[in-house]
Amino acid sequence: MYRKSDGKLGFGFFRLMNNAFPNFARDDKDDVDLSPKQQDDLFKWQISQDGDPTLLNENSFFMGGIVELASQSQKVYKDLKKSGVIDPTTLTAHTERITKHFANQLATISVHAQRKLIGLLFFWEEELVRWRLLDEEEVEIRKAMEYNGEDHEELRVALKTVEAKRRMVPSLRGVDPSMVALPGYEERRGTTMVAESEMARARGLRER
Repeated sequence: MYRKSDGKLGFGFFRLMNNAFPNFARDDKDDVDLSPKQQDDLFKWQISQDGDPTLLNENSFFMGGIVELASQSQKVYKDLKKSGVIDPTTLTAHTERITKHFANQLATISVHAQRKLIGLLFFWEEELVRWRLLDEEEVEIRKAMEYNGEDHEELRVALKTVEAKRRMVPSLRGVDPSMVALPGYEERRGTTMVAESEMARARGLRER
């Protein structure tokens, strides 16, 4: 309870959270964006997938650091599909479908995790815009190569640059792609193996 400017008593949820759990409440209010590490981890996980890397999957929220267990991530994925934020048919994410009911729809995770989840969804939406622009750039380069020949050196370099940008983790954006060691198959496979190991460990903890 607190005293309003008109002298009446009022109740504020965030005031209560700040008093009871000051660190947690402050984190909820201000820390809604993914950290650079969370962005990189999510990106590496997505590009390690055998299927469409643009589609978030059951373990994306675990790999992105939103939840601590793979089972929680799978529940979040299910709830997002049920709410329509992840289209149950196309499996694409739609941030415009986030409504005032989001907190109730994702009630199995904390308020902090809900806010971080929204941050992840908007971050991934921006990544997809970037991806589409790179796809369009690649199409234009390939059209030019059809006209000028595939051995055109400048176009070949431009095509390699687009591919390098497509695989570059967020924390390295703005760095010359030629100066960065990009993740190849073995590193992407390593990301998958780490995720599988973490999920196996999580299953073991639940079964104890």
